[in-house]
Amino acid sequence: MTMHDKKVDHISHGYSRRSAFALFGTGLATLAATSCAAHATSSDEHYDSPLPPDAYELTGSVEGYNTKLILLGTAAGPLTVPGRSGTATVLMVGDRPYLIDAGPASSRKLGQAGISAADLGGVFITHMHNDHIADLFNIFWLPGVTLAYKFTQTVPIFGPGSAGALPIPYQGGSIPIQSPSRPTPGITEMLSGLRDAYAYEINIRNTEKAAQADFGQYISAHDILPPPSAGASFDNTAPTMEPFTVFEDDLVRVTAILVPHGPVFPSYAFRFDTDDGAVTFSGDTAKSDNVIRLAAGTDILVHEVVDIDYYARTMKSPAMIEHMVETHTIAADVGRVASAAGAKHVVLSHIGPGDPREVDDDQWERGVRSTFTGPITVGHDLVQIAVGRRSGP
Repeated sequence: MTMHDKKVDHISHGYSRRSAFALFGTGLATLAATSCAAHATSSDEHYDSPLPPDAYELTGSVEGYNTKLILLGTAAGPLTVPGRSGTATVLMVGDRPYLIDAGPASSRKLGQAGISAADLGGVFITHMHNDHIADLFNIFWLPGVTLAYKFTQTVPIFGPGSAGALPIPYQGGSIPIQSPSRPTPGITEMLSGLRDAYAYEINIRNTEKAAQADFGQYISAHDILPPPSAGASFDNTAPTMEPFTVFEDDLVRVTAILVPHGPVFPSYAFRFDTDDGAVTFSGDTAKSDNVIRLAAGTDILVHEVVDIDYYARTMKSPAMIEHMVETHTIAADVGRVASAAGAKHVVLSHIGPGDPREVDDDQWERGVRSTFTGPITVGHDLVQIAVGRRSGP
């Protein structure tokens, strides 16, 4: 069965917004600081080292740079781990932030980074696994019905459209189907359903003194489906193809390409081209020639990474190991992709395992360094990385 539909609408919006970061982020930062102190003094019998602290404020030297990368959360999987939250990244171009994925705790990390959802120039979801969408609705819903900040312009949200049908289960047979009449909603249908599910809470808040109008009118969802010419199918979810444009405004041009992530379809990598340089996000993927094609000459390649040996030791499940091999990328292969693409700098994120006590930064870097000679950054939460050349003092 060929899976295609209409391509995402091309949008060309010029956003010009500046709004103050208020109580929402400040309160979260204070709470996180208390939590951080508690973590730093605790220990676990399973480890020789103490629990790594959770980051609660931005680090990294980016002064004088117009464009910067902010790693909000850097752990793979649906659960946050000591020292790392769920995967989410911001590309800040001037004063305008663009969010890529929204894993667990993204709303908290945005607050700690001093970024208001009302200021987002766009949100881009690579695929519909829970560790990439868990906090997407919360980013807008939790502060959106209070006076923490005010929406003044629409925030476009881009993500996979419906797959149209489910693939055959891995082990054959039948599986329980959630919502049989609509089993594969895309990003637009998902957000619409969530607004309906939380209708009472949203409506009752809007009757109270401190509420604002329905925040939902300020988010605009857009399904991304690959061009029919790509020829994607359940047998080949990421065929060789050319990148295609999904969004463009006065600061960025965003292109996408399909990547192989097991049966998940569509699953995308994104590239952001700015006046200061290009940043490419692999999304979740096995080693992929499509990522190489998308990332050609990129200034920064933000790539997922997995340690198969760790899961082989701890999971002891052949099916799980096969899943990891088919859906993720080992460190040496990240280096191979970066080298083939001519990437200038590799940043590791969506790190599995995310707990730094299981696999430390040196081990991750050695793996990539074996096949890549450029700069390597092993991602940690709330780390900032400069993009391009310094544009100011």
